[in-house]
Amino acid sequence: MGVMRALRVAYSDFWPGFDPGTHRLMGLLATRRGVVRGEFGDADVLVYSDYGERHWGFKGLKVYFTAENMWPDFEQCDLAYAPDCPARDPRWVRYPYYAQALPLVGSLVRGPCHDPGESLSRPGFCGFVASNPRAPERNRFFRMLRRRQAVDSGGRHFNTLGRRVGNKLEFLKGYRFNLAFENTRSPGYVTEKLVEPLLVGCIPVYWGAPDVGEAFDPGCMIDVSGFPTFEDAIEHVLRVDADPEARLRLLRTPPFRGNREPACMSDDYLVEPVLRLLDSGTRPGARRYRHRRLREHVYGSAWRQTWLSLACRAEGVAWKLGLWR
Repeated sequence: MGVMRALRVAYSDFWPGFDPGTHRLMGLLATRRGVVRGEFGDADVLVYSDYGERHWGFKGLKVYFTAENMWPDFEQCDLAYAPDCPARDPRWVRYPYYAQALPLVGSLVRGPCHDPGESLSRPGFCGFVASNPRAPERNRFFRMLRRRQAVDSGGRHFNTLGRRVGNKLEFLKGYRFNLAFENTRSPGYVTEKLVEPLLVGCIPVYWGAPDVGEAFDPGCMIDVSGFPTFEDAIEHVLRVDADPEARLRLLRTPPFRGNREPACMSDDYLVEPVLRLLDSGTRPGARRYRHRRLREHVYGSAWRQTWLSLACRAEGVAWKLGLWR
């Protein structure tokens, strides 16, 4: 009897610099089944993402894996991991980006000796780091807040420091608050923007997923969406900043509800759907390919997405020229 060939898994169309060898899913598959990394042409299953269309040429089983605010297209894949899951479809696994990012940077589960008191005396009011200008709500809130109190921006967009910060986590350790707005707002789309300030004892001023309170305790952040207007949210931020006890209550609240990691962060949650797909005998579905735009279900028409992008970029250019502060 011959030796059974190991299952081969290939990757394609991920972001620049992505290393399949470090992907958590690949590591779990290798541990559970002795899976090895295959080449595109001889793989049994392909894991692909949003940054290309090479996957169109693959004929076997396909797993879509996104960190973006995207919905899967099941005419292009057989299983999908995506932040939102509005449809009750067993092929669709709700997998928010924070569950992808946290294992790489640390834990938000608070130990019994956790003491956030040092955060109260930080010199900076609010730190902000953004490179993507295409976020009109974030742009507007930043300008409004900065008119009331200094906000230090260390990213490429709306930079106020004259330099770009090299390490966002180290940068935020000097601030009491962080402007933590998602690029877009959809259920389930909670990214590193909320996680990073929480990791370093910085209070997030958050805007984004309407269901963020399902996994995260609302008491650990200031959720801008809970206020009637941006003006009301800003007034609240300034009141909290002037009240050390109010800040301490926020800092002492464990980020996750019940101080327990959500189920979506477990190894089984991530790997079991792929194992079920492989064991089910499922044949690749009929494929029908089309070009997909990032965040297309949020922006709607291509014309609206283009207009919004141009308007936001114009804001950034006006800022650099000193025309709009």
